Amino acid sequence: MKKRICLIGGEDVHKRIALSRYLIEADFDVTILGTSTNEFPDDITYIQYNLVRHFSPVADRKTIQWYRRYFSENQFDLIHTFDTKPAFLVPWALKKSSIPICRTITGLGTIFMSDKPFYYLLRETYYFLHRRVKHRVFKTVFQNYDDCELYKSHDLITKDNYELIFSSGIELKSITRKAPRNNTRFTFVFVARLVYEKGVINLLEAARICRNKGHDFRIQLIGPLEEDSKRLNQSILDHYKNDVEILGQRDDVYDLLCDADAFVLPTFREGFARVLLEAAAFGLPIIATNVTGVREFVRHEKEGLLVTVKNSDALAEAMIRLATDKALALHLAENALKHVEKFSLENVSKQYINIFNEAINQ
Repeated sequence: MKKRICLIGGEDVHKRIALSRYLIEADFDVTILGTSTNEFPDDITYIQYNLVRHFSPVADRKTIQWYRRYFSENQFDLIHTFDTKPAFLVPWALKKSSIPICRTITGLGTIFMSDKPFYYLLRETYYFLHRRVKHRVFKTVFQNYDDCELYKSHDLITKDNYELIFSSGIELKSITRKAPRNNTRFTFVFVARLVYEKGVINLLEAARICRNKGHDFRIQLIGPLEEDSKRLNQSILDHYKNDVEILGQRDDVYDLLCDADAFVLPTFREGFARVLLEAAAFGLPIIATNVTGVREFVRHEKEGLLVTVKNSDALAEAMIRLATDKALALHLAENALKHVEKFSLENVSKQYINIFNEAINQ
């Protein structure tokens, strides 16, 4: 008899399709709840629902009511969440239910990086809600050490109901090409949402520093601009249009990775930067910041070069070093290709399946 599992997320829940393939092979019947508008394969039941990502007590209450109604009408052997809000809204909604609930903490976001009073109050609310539901959760999966330690230090989990699984995995079978890395103009590529916390300003400044030092690099920024503030906006991007190429959101990211010579991500913090796995799988050496969610994969001078966060000069220096030292670039690229195998979706899915079976059989 198939085991019925429900995966719950938000707008990027379609990223769980690949994991679902392995679950189906392991005799799971998969239903996914999310806000994604992507198409889902026929062997996965997909249900769209309303989930407001920002602080909204009224919307959250409606979502909780929706969860209660949906799970009273649909029976599952296990529920697993993959998004910040469902991580506490689902166990809160189903406090009186006996369905095992697991969750993955994929990152902490702005709420934990900002020192503004509003976000301080949000953090305290977040802590309160998690403490209230911690005994309702069978297992919390963390993708890096720091997130796990934060939950421990604030009493958001019990001492034995958590696991560490680094990354959500990458389907290496789908990446059959390797970047030749032989461009006449050394090409750096950045792939992420264009928001301040991804270190976009530092990359823009580093690009100009490199140009001012006489280096004619090609630097491509791929991703949607999702911020319009004094820190980052379209006008700021336009100011650096002679130093970088702003490509926006693209559906040919793999082609652009394959055409690059190196990958750069000066982010301030990540849950686990999956895009680093993709870059490594294409055989690209990496430059990134020495922060949570990066150093769980990139080791300094092994898979890439790690620089201090918010340091545009150090970033430019690393870019120049990598672009002008072919032996170093080759060494990092080869190591990245080998190291990424440990983070294959096949390996990650086995760890999840063990947790799911344990929860169902408890």
